[in-house]
Amino acid sequence: MAQQRMVVVGGGVMGLATGCALAAQPDIEVTVLERFRIGHEWASSHGLTRAIRHEYGDAAIYTDMVAQSLALWKELARETGHTLYTETGVLSLGHADDGHTLPGFDVMRARNLPAERLTAAECRERFPQFRPDEYDAITWNPVGGMLHASECLVALSERLQSRGGILREGAQVTRVEPEGAGGRVTLADGTQLTADRVIVAAGPWVHDVLPGLASPVRPTRQQVCYFSNLPDPEMFAVGRFPVFLVGMNQYGFPLHGPGWIKVGLHAFGETADPNAGYDPDMEEVEAVRNFLRRVIPDAAEAKLELVDRCMYDVTPDEDFILDVHPGGSGVIIGSGFSGHGFKFGILIGELLAALARGDESPVSMERFRLDRFSGN
Repeated sequence: MAQQRMVVVGGGVMGLATGCALAAQPDIEVTVLERFRIGHEWASSHGLTRAIRHEYGDAAIYTDMVAQSLALWKELARETGHTLYTETGVLSLGHADDGHTLPGFDVMRARNLPAERLTAAECRERFPQFRPDEYDAITWNPVGGMLHASECLVALSERLQSRGGILREGAQVTRVEPEGAGGRVTLADGTQLTADRVIVAAGPWVHDVLPGLASPVRPTRQQVCYFSNLPDPEMFAVGRFPVFLVGMNQYGFPLHGPGWIKVGLHAFGETADPNAGYDPDMEEVEAVRNFLRRVIPDAAEAKLELVDRCMYDVTPDEDFILDVHPGGSGVIIGSGFSGHGFKFGILIGELLAALARGDESPVSMERFRLDRFSGN
């Protein structure tokens, strides 16, 4: 059987998962190139946790993809012995006319998820940490919670290498371009690699790697706050305090890691230079505290332990780009994950691998085509 050589550019969750999916095929030799190290501090995939939620408004395709992804994460956990997922349930506080909360509830119910709609009084009784009175659309889904992001990366790295894939850290790619039926990769040291397929999953570095590609992806500055020394820690522990979404503007997690809760704003930040760091935005930290004072007052004056910063790669419609390069099918693009992609990472790896192999995809890819931005 003739071997196909495939190169994945980017060692975040998408790149590692793609490498794993390709390495599972006996006729494929795969190498994953990571410019820094796995889980480095500026990576979109780094950190302690990411939410995994089914709440996606009327975008049922994402709700279905969450279910597929959760099954794959659980399978990876069994295979590697890592704890990758903690089920906390997901509490959503929204408004009846926000176009998101109630349509999402309807989709979850149509998928037979055990979601409930709560009154403000019922929410206060179940979750006394919250002050929900300004919200008239409250939903609770016990299926969902948090993925342990750094452990997910370790587990994917282990799977990749156990399947015979090669992982090269410190391999900075400066250019990827289609070449004939395949692709060519240029490294910072001048080395060039050719492959039958090159899959680019470079996160906010996509424009560095594909400088000639007309893509609307915008790298953005993001941060999240970690707090400790809560007045009654038991009230914020797993089992008592859920992953929460408030108006799709704020989100948070129960105590985890060294005993911190995590709270952040979902709003996209300023455009970032992925090759330059930036300082924490203390005005945003105060905005988080103001939110806590209003909705979760017992956490509002907790000790700020860390402002963790990273970057998103955002598309105008917040949908992903999963497609072949317009210049040649030897290059596959995975981009624009817009701050909500991590939970799907293990499934997106399967989708990008299917594109690279020319196989039928387990998910309709029409929504994720690059040319939706060109008017073609």
